Amino acid sequence: MKYKISWLIILVVSSVILLGISFKTAFLISKYFTLDSKIKAEVEKIEIIESKKDKFEVTAFYYFKIGNKNFYNVRKFQDKFINKITAIDFKEKISKKDFFTWYNKKNPNISAVEKKFPIKNLVYSIMTFIIFVYFIILKYYVFGFQKIN
Repeated sequence: MKYKISWLIILVVSSVILLGISFKTAFLISKYFTLDSKIKAEVEKIEIIESKKDKFEVTAFYYFKIGNKNFYNVRKFQDKFINKITAIDFKEKISKKDFFTWYNKKNPNISAVEKKFPIKNLVYSIMTFIIFVYFIILKYYVFGFQKIN
């Protein structure tokens, strides 16, 4: 009886993890396919923000124009810098480049600077599903031996 409860707990925890990762992956894939147009954006300002762990983050505030309407957005770059000098160098490098954004033609409020397929999340979802199926098969395999004895 103790074993059945622990197996049930393992299955519930792994199913919750599987659902969480799968929903996140589904959201990212749907966002990837809704971003269908690319346009040049104008950068209003770029700020360097000191985060909690004594690291510096670079954030760009930009807008793009469709027809007569401006759409504003914020881009927080993934790179984190140890000191302010390297963050300033990164800021200068960004300000010299052309800034493009992807947006949805039907709803331009949905936009992103990068349009990358979430392959890493998809692989994590598949691996989590395989582990979940492994636990289910293992459960029936182990409890099958208990019924024989």
